[in-house]
Amino acid sequence: MVCSLHVQTIQQVRGFSVAGTVGDGMELLRFFESSSADLIVMDIFMPRLSGLDALKKLRAEGNVTDVILVSAGKNPQLVSQAKLLGAFDYMIKPYSLKRFRTSLEAYLEHRTKMPADTEEATQDALDTIFEISSATKSPGGSEKLPKGLQPGTLSLVMKELTDDKGLSAEEICNRLSISRSTAWRYLDHLSRTGAVKIQFEYNGPGRPLKRYLLRERVRSESFS
Repeated sequence: MVCSLHVQTIQQVRGFSVAGTVGDGMELLRFFESSSADLIVMDIFMPRLSGLDALKKLRAEGNVTDVILVSAGKNPQLVSQAKLLGAFDYMIKPYSLKRFRTSLEAYLEHRTKMPADTEEATQDALDTIFEISSATKSPGGSEKLPKGLQPGTLSLVMKELTDDKGLSAEEICNRLSISRSTAWRYLDHLSRTGAVKIQFEYNGPGRPLKRYLLRERVRSESFS
C-alpha cells in the first residue's frame, strides 16, 4: 500500500516516471543488473539486505544513481552514512506525501542545473550545484550582477525573503511595488546562485505555489 502511494505521487509530478518497484535490497541489486534509473527512493530498513548495505554494494560496483532515503531511524550515524554514500535527501517517517513531492521537485531542479554530458562545467554552474554562491556576499560587494539587475533592488528583494514562510513572486511584487517580470529576474538570479531555497505550497489541484526563502547562511553574511 505504501509503495502504491509513492508510485501514484511520483506519477503526478511532471518530469518523473516509474522505472520499477522492488521489495528489498536484494531485489534492488537484481533490478540494476538489467535495468537503470536516475533516482532510487528507498527505505533503510528492509528484509534480507538493508537500504544502506544495498547502496554500498551499488557504489562499489560503480553505480552512481541518486537516492532519496526514507527511514524511522534518527541516529546521527545513519544520517552520516547516508550523506557519505551520496544520498540526495533523507526523510524521517512518518512524513507527508507533500514532503515527498517537495523532495522530488527539489531533485528535478537539481538535475536541471547539472551540465549536459556534452558540455564542460563552468565555475558558476558548479558553485550553484554545490551551493557555494557569490550571492552570499553583501549585495554591496564587488561581484558583478547580470545585466539589468541593480544592487539596491537586489538588497531589497533579499531583505523581504527573510520572511520565515518564504514569499511568492506575486508577494514580492506587492511588497516592493515592482513588476512581475522584474521580480522574476531577481528571484531567478538568487535561485541560480543558490542564495535562496524554493519551497512548494500545495493548495489543491494544479501547479503548486513557489515560495522563495533566503538561506540562513546568506542572511547572516548579508545582514549581520
